[in-house]
Amino acid sequence: MSIIGLEKPHSLTQSLWLSEQIRAGERQAAASAGIALFELMSRAGLALFELARRQWPQARHWWVFCGGGNNGGDGYVVARLARAAGIRVQLVQLGDAQALTGDAATARDHYRADGGAIESLEALQDSPDLIIDALLGTGLKGEVRAPARRCIRLINFTAAPVLAVDLPSGLCADTGRILGEAVSASVTLSFVGLKPGLLTGRGPDVTGLLLLADLGIQPRLRQVPVAELLQWQRVRRWRPRRRRGAHKGEAGRLLVVGGNAGMSGAVRLAGEAALRCGTGLVRIVSHPAMAHWLNLSRPELMTAAFPGFSHWSWADALVLGPGLGRDDWAGAMFEAAIGGGMPMVIDADGLHLLAAGRAALPENRPWVLTPHPGEAAVLLGVPVAEIEADRLAAVRHLREQYGGVVVLKGAGSLIADEQGVSLCHYGNPGMASGGMGDLLSGIIGAFLAQGLDPARAARLAVCLHGLAGDMAAQNGRLGLLASDLLSPIRTLINQADEHDNDTQMDTGTGR
Repeated sequence: MSIIGLEKPHSLTQSLWLSEQIRAGERQAAASAGIALFELMSRAGLALFELARRQWPQARHWWVFCGGGNNGGDGYVVARLARAAGIRVQLVQLGDAQALTGDAATARDHYRADGGAIESLEALQDSPDLIIDALLGTGLKGEVRAPARRCIRLINFTAAPVLAVDLPSGLCADTGRILGEAVSASVTLSFVGLKPGLLTGRGPDVTGLLLLADLGIQPRLRQVPVAELLQWQRVRRWRPRRRRGAHKGEAGRLLVVGGNAGMSGAVRLAGEAALRCGTGLVRIVSHPAMAHWLNLSRPELMTAAFPGFSHWSWADALVLGPGLGRDDWAGAMFEAAIGGGMPMVIDADGLHLLAAGRAALPENRPWVLTPHPGEAAVLLGVPVAEIEADRLAAVRHLREQYGGVVVLKGAGSLIADEQGVSLCHYGNPGMASGGMGDLLSGIIGAFLAQGLDPARAARLAVCLHGLAGDMAAQNGRLGLLASDLLSPIRTLINQADEHDNDTQMDTGTGR
């Protein structure tokens, strides 16, 4: 049995399963291995106990909150182990302890047989050194009820670290939605397989450090994962390569289309991000009022004005939408740009014009749509709350309706194509600032222009963007600017590892 984090790629962290898949898989895997389900509960409790002892070795007074299902049973196991180690334990049972059944009841009986007591909420004394949250498990679907809310509020109010069992109580394991109220965990130890709700939506707000214990059965799971977790060390292999004698024309030509009057920053950021990702030539097509000074501080960018520009076939790929606006000029630009045959990224105002039916997506043309939740709501014609309530379902619906590749941005960005859904766990709240999405559209466009297919371009770009944000945030998250990511982007895209061959790396002639 192993406990692993998400920092490095591992076979156990490459797949995401729905909670019902995990429950069914546990039963099947245990049966095939000849393991009783109570043995799995005992392994879970032991993993929790050992983690708690390593993470908080000085903690000598624990509160353990147990619910009515197997999550509560895990709590009883860890409480019994803690008492045996000389730790003071105060255990609170949500509801009637006598109503427990199955393995949870067995765990309760073992705890009591070893002298453990079950106390009321009112009996909790002093301040604990550690809280174990084993209240509500992965089966929770409806809103948290009043008795559990009371426990959750006490946990969150108490100044002690919290170790969540499988997931923080009150969080929907499948969607990342908070069901009224949720425990804010310091560390979450998930079991058997990762659930998407821990990594997208509101999940990252309450999960804390996320670790996984496979309980010795994960390799036996037969269910098809609902999504894959992206790892930079894996997707970075898709980075474009250059031959030694390469010239700029071989490195791709990209058009970045947008930049209405007063909104030039978006195309400027997208254009420079594309250059930093290795695109040979980048031209910005913008409003005439913007075109003549857009490249004053970045002369490597070329500019053009619309109307008047007609060389759409010059490009290998197109980014359409940053700073585009929604007025008549924007609509005319949108119609002119979308008719070509090259791969394209549609972002920002381009998505609004697409949803409004200003022009249809050409058939058999590769494209990537990059909506945030508000734009996704417009594309699907639903409230934003519906998008956020189930981001996994939303990205699938977007893909079904619009085809191509869809990137649903936000905490735990999701990428969907005909092959399935991927989730990116990189990124941080400092990236909630203007221009971050423009950078991403420029990065995707850069990889399209350099010959990557849309599915790989989107996944590589989302990982690169999020990880660059994490690097840039090392000096602080507040005040993080989109342009702060440009240097880390270049650093990451040029990182070599033991698999790189110097003859394949860029030592180009600079022509």
